[in-house]
Amino acid sequence: MIKYYVARGQLRYTSLPMNNLVIEIDAISQMALKTMQAILARDSEAQKIMDDDTGPLTLASALSDFFQTAATLESDECYMDSDDFSEFGEYGFDLLDRLDFLVRKLEIMDQRDNISRVVPSLAVWLARRDAIIDNLQGTADGFAMLVNGLNEPQDLAEMCQIMEEVIDAASEKLQMDKDKSNEWRPWRIINLNSGIAATRSLDPELMEHTFEKLGRRLPYDMPDFVADGKRQMAVQNVPEAVSAVMNRYAEKWSIKPSH
Repeated sequence: MIKYYVARGQLRYTSLPMNNLVIEIDAISQMALKTMQAILARDSEAQKIMDDDTGPLTLASALSDFFQTAATLESDECYMDSDDFSEFGEYGFDLLDRLDFLVRKLEIMDQRDNISRVVPSLAVWLARRDAIIDNLQGTADGFAMLVNGLNEPQDLAEMCQIMEEVIDAASEKLQMDKDKSNEWRPWRIINLNSGIAATRSLDPELMEHTFEKLGRRLPYDMPDFVADGKRQMAVQNVPEAVSAVMNRYAEKWSIKPSH
């Protein structure tokens, strides 16, 4: 099956090797620190991009403070109520978005894979602590790259299930998906890649479970999604049970729902 991801307004192909997510906050912090150090090594260039005399030092300090607070939360040394914790998570995503922006502008390509792990790792960490996630941009991009880097069916199945945790933690506003004008919106991207992971896992039960959810979340995308999956499976040697699931959903979604 063709491996691809859709993110940030274009279809891109990658040979990215799979790097597992990390869920402990210390490990996430270390990955972010590695990227921050690469940016600090190009401080003068970063200052010009940020139009700030302090350059990336302010961002580095903010990230350090964020992860120190997160570590105390992980060890139960402090407590936040649900709203405050969700707001804290959004602040963390904002910092990582700024980190990602600098990586892109400075074209530090050897840190792109690292960023693709850091953001979804933080999203999982937050979701498992019942945060409500209202920013899926970097998370959707990161999961897309990670799914593309996987080959083993079991790894793909596990990634699909992890993505589902984050999708379930998305805010009501994101889940309502009212504005469908942007086909690259993160809600759509993360759900489609969840479907891709389920399909490539070759797990009929997981496929059915995921396709049912996709049908509720992205009904207008389902006809093309399952039709494409059916076409690809027709030229591959896949288990009969897997083909049966895809054929059943292709028939179910043979007609696009009316708007």
